[in-house]
Amino acid sequence: MLKITKFRLLFCVAAMLFSSNLITAQASTPEPKELLKKIDHAIENLHTVVYKMHHKNKFLSRRDTISTIAVCSLYVNGNKMYNIVDEVSTELGTSTYGFRKYDGKKCLWMNWKIDSLDVNNKPDVISKKHKVEAVVENYKSLLLSQYIMQKQPFGKYEAMAGNIGIEEKELNNIPVYVLTFRFKDHEDIRDNVEKHYIRKSDYLPVAYYSFLRWENMEQYIYYEVEYIAINPNINVSQFTIQKNETVNARERYTLMMQR
Repeated sequence: MLKITKFRLLFCVAAMLFSSNLITAQASTPEPKELLKKIDHAIENLHTVVYKMHHKNKFLSRRDTISTIAVCSLYVNGNKMYNIVDEVSTELGTSTYGFRKYDGKKCLWMNWKIDSLDVNNKPDVISKKHKVEAVVENYKSLLLSQYIMQKQPFGKYEAMAGNIGIEEKELNNIPVYVLTFRFKDHEDIRDNVEKHYIRKSDYLPVAYYSFLRWENMEQYIYYEVEYIAINPNINVSQFTIQKNETVNARERYTLMMQR
């Protein structure tokens, strides 16, 4: 009877050790190069996406942080990324609602003050290539531009994989990997750092942070992403800019703030 009891005890201890090792192995952080590949693969599989972004930035000489809430719909088609963006930006206490659309050739741009949403503004439709590029560049930071339409945005860091800081944390109760890239000081640029917050469940970016100093000025960007739909069935015609297109600013603003 004593031998049986000892056997059972040894069996239980062995089982506990095995389970403990298994849990540790499953919970361990992937190798840096493997993690970079998984992130790139997840991003490459984003063909359509709808998300809400909370974005803050302060560019070098600006006096104030610009806070923006945006709902973005993206459609990736070859080397084009069609987009529709509703955004509310606040700077120096003034808030503005903006509507942007890009259909691969033309872009549409409209702004309203929050207390003037019922004003019937005529949209600006830009078709000249260099002007279109300039307009889209103006709100590019809302389009996950660090990731989408970039060829292997993390693969380019494989050579320095051993120097990437990788931590496991929670962001808004979501388990994430935090990848930290610290860059060498260069001429007048100092303390340059980037952090990418990658959701563990599907390896998609859910937040981004960057900081640098230039001369006696500082610049930083921080945003968080809440995915509303990943690869939904969106018809490309939704992005087409129609002749004499109008926008119901009150309706779009209300729907945006409810999402």
